Amino acid sequence: MKDIGNFLKERREAKGLSLIEVERDIKIRKKYLQALEEGNIDAIPGKTYCIGYLRNYSRYLGINEENISQIIQTYHNSEKKKSNLKKAKEEHIYLKTKDRSFLEKKMFSFPIKYVYLTSFVLIIFIGLLLLNRSLKEAQNFPIPSPTIGNEDKLNIGEKADDISALTEEVIKSEADKIIAESPAQDIVLTEKLPIFKLKATDRTWVKILSEDKIVFERILFGNEEFLWETDQTLEIITEYPTKIETYYDDKPIEIGKGIIKNSLLKYIFNPTLKES
Repeated sequence: MKDIGNFLKERREAKGLSLIEVERDIKIRKKYLQALEEGNIDAIPGKTYCIGYLRNYSRYLGINEENISQIIQTYHNSEKKKSNLKKAKEEHIYLKTKDRSFLEKKMFSFPIKYVYLTSFVLIIFIGLLLLNRSLKEAQNFPIPSPTIGNEDKLNIGEKADDISALTEEVIKSEADKIIAESPAQDIVLTEKLPIFKLKATDRTWVKILSEDKIVFERILFGNEEFLWETDQTLEIITEYPTKIETYYDDKPIEIGKGIIKNSLLKYIFNPTLKES
């Protein structure tokens, strides 16, 4: 808004008018006129008053309606940026708090699966110890018939091997099941298009078309920029090509090589062709 304020101040001084004279003619207090010229919009009470002051002051200075509309639109864009910035800060604080809460919850909840697995393995291990102890006691028990005793000992040994093999299968199955339930993170890579950048070094009017459709048209003030991701052919139209700088993928574009017709320069930029 400071660029608009400087523009209004230059028009007033060019007409040789003081703020007191303007205040008397259009009935807007001097401090509000000064706030408009300094870009200090917050000093004006209410958005509606600010728009009305901008419109009346611009008409008083002889600015045409098209440029007045551009000034009002610039004010709306400035207010929208302030609102979006405030909203983004609030969302950032909320997301930061939410992420911290999720991390704390995950730190306490995620190891539970492994606690269950460890407990299960520990129970099986204790069971095997008790089973082996029982088998040893059974083997040491006095048996009347040597032949029968050898057969029983052989059967008991085979059963112990079967139980041990079954236990290993159960543990492996449970471990695989828990690992399979763990969430996987997919990384999606998106390829961005090159950026077309237009920067004004001074106040000037610019229009940009893509596929015969207007994608941008307005008055740019000094150091104001327009950025757009695209790989389409662009038609750039302006009054003063020396007041703007254009880049595509950080490489400068020489729009001065375009065609001048009816005091307007028209330049066709095709990103698939190299600049000569």
